[in-house]
Amino acid sequence: MPIIESFSADHTKMKAPAVRTSKVVHTPGGDVVTVYDLRFCQPNAAVMEQGGLHTLEHLLAVFMRQHLDSEEQEVIDISPTGSRTGFVLTVLGKPAEQAVADALRSSLYSIIAVKDESGIPGYNRFQCGAWREHSLEEAKNIAKAVLSVGISFNNNEDLKLDDTLIKN
Repeated sequence: MPIIESFSADHTKMKAPAVRTSKVVHTPGGDVVTVYDLRFCQPNAAVMEQGGLHTLEHLLAVFMRQHLDSEEQEVIDISPTGSRTGFVLTVLGKPAEQAVADALRSSLYSIIAVKDESGIPGYNRFQCGAWREHSLEEAKNIAKAVLSVGISFNNNEDLKLDDTLIKN
C-alpha cells in the first residue's frame, strides 16, 4: 500500500500555525497542481471545535480565492483536515509559500471583520449539509489565535518521518 504524503510527515515535529508545500503534481496536460498544508493547531495537542472549523471552511473558501487567485494561479479547493488541526489547500499553479501565508493572513483578518452570520457564504439549509453547525464566534477566535502567534513554515525535510516509525 502506498504511503500517503501526510502520513510520511512527522506530526510531532510540525510547527503551528504554519504553511507547508506538501505535494506538487505535474498533470499530463502540463499543468501544475500544488497542495499546501495550512496547519492551525499543534498536532496531537489541540483541535479546532466543529462549529468554528465549519465556519472557517466556508469563509476561507471565499477569502483565500479573493486573496490568492491571479492570472498565474487559482484555488481549486480548501478543506479541513480530518484531524481538525488545519486545512488542505489545493491550487492550480505554484504560488510561493510566502504568498500562501500572506493570503491566509489576509483571509483571517477578513474573517475577523465579518459582522454576523449573514456574512457566512452558504449559511442556509439549501447550500450546506450541516448549516446549523456553524460558529462565527469560534471562527473569529481561531483566526485571532493564529494571527497572535504568527504564521511560520514547515519544511518537508525537517518533517521526514523515519522509516522505522511508519506503520502500514
